[in-house]
Amino acid sequence: MNQQLSTEGNLANQRKVAEQTIRDYPSPELESIRFTSEGHVNGAGDWNANAIVTIEGKEYRELLGIHLSGGDIFPTLPPGSMAGPVTVTYSDGTSEVMK
Repeated sequence: MNQQLSTEGNLANQRKVAEQTIRDYPSPELESIRFTSEGHVNGAGDWNANAIVTIEGKEYRELLGIHLSGGDIFPTLPPGSMAGPVTVTYSDGTSEVMK
């Protein structure tokens, strides 16, 4: 059974998983994360949302979740990579740059 959160709750979760994605894939080539759905809690109890992640100009379709994420495979990170600024666009159209 899918559970719906408030828009505010979904936006907070989008921000949380964007931060997780940047932390887990610290690459200066990670340009942007754009959420294409508001998000929901799936039958396993994990919240997730569809997103497009842009790395070096290429778009990767992802399902970003609080506990599990999946989708297209990102390029291998070079050793010692550090995150640069990443533009995050939320499902409501607002955006911010995370560093």
